[in-house]
Amino acid sequence: MTQPQSKILAVDDDPVDIENLRRLLDRDYCLRTATRGEQALDMAAHFQPDIILLDNMMPDIDGGQVCRQIRADAGLRHTKIIMISSKSLVSERVEAYEAGADDYIVKPFDKDELLAKIRVYLRLKSVEELDQFKSDVLTLLSHEARTPLNSLLGPAEMLVSEDQIEPEERKLLVEMVHSAAKRLQCFFENVILLSSLKSGKWQLLPTPSSLCDLVREAIAEVARQAEERNVEIEQSFGANPTVRLDREQIRRALTAILDNALRFSPAGASIQVCVLADNAEACLSVTDHGEGIDADYLPHVFEELSDPDIDHHSQGQGLSLAIARQVVLLHNGTLSAESTKGAGATFTIRLPVTVSSEAAVCESATP
Repeated sequence: MTQPQSKILAVDDDPVDIENLRRLLDRDYCLRTATRGEQALDMAAHFQPDIILLDNMMPDIDGGQVCRQIRADAGLRHTKIIMISSKSLVSERVEAYEAGADDYIVKPFDKDELLAKIRVYLRLKSVEELDQFKSDVLTLLSHEARTPLNSLLGPAEMLVSEDQIEPEERKLLVEMVHSAAKRLQCFFENVILLSSLKSGKWQLLPTPSSLCDLVREAIAEVARQAEERNVEIEQSFGANPTVRLDREQIRRALTAILDNALRFSPAGASIQVCVLADNAEACLSVTDHGEGIDADYLPHVFEELSDPDIDHHSQGQGLSLAIARQVVLLHNGTLSAESTKGAGATFTIRLPVTVSSEAAVCESATP
């Protein structure tokens, strides 16, 4: 498979400068552009760029303010910011660095220098992310594996030490040991998978696939869970986009998002699954009507250490959204979450379309 392209967000209110950057970068990188500071902040939150090329002079909020707000976003803490400005005074460079810029280039810039800096900062970002993940894995192992391990050892010790155990009690203890062992297995498998995804070692096997078909398969996987919780999953497919996907991994991501929606949906509620597309992008949204996500927690919902419920981690569930996001990112897509406390949440996947979906429309259905 062709490796996913690194993502660059170019921010400049001058259309000539934007076009020059497009010609320079569009072929080798996944490039998005913005012409205003507020637009850049909104786009950065959803696009999750590896590098931001940021003009300092813009009509609404300047580059320094944009830089500070990006640095305040924990989800963008590893994103590299290269300030590009027509200002060349040392004091202006210092001001940019104090705002959080990683580098500073004066217009007109040398194209080879900019490309070289981009390559350097992409390598640096990768190293920083891997170092952070190693630390996170150690924390996960030291905390989140403790609960299922205790659940495994207690019943096992009783089985070893007690000579006289009634058959029914023995069966219950064996089932407890088996359940705890399965939870540990799931946890470690998720840790290993997430590590492979984040390090770039996981090899995706993409094929042109119907997104609607994959959504149906994912819904089928959680159908029993939905029935047990008395939650209805409603499908609304307005298009049938063909996307080049690793079917198994995208299905895993979709199942994780549906599982999350089911866990937080009250009995008798419904979940809406919607697929839309144009010729460039497919959009899949999953909306639940649970309690919603706390505003303080929302920016961290896709981080592997974000779940405040340790038992979810120990069952492998606390890692599932982090894995889903990495899978989508490897497909040059985005995964975002929106929520209002008390009014449910919507998770949205956006993926590049492989084949035009103009004439292909899935029939809306409810399983």
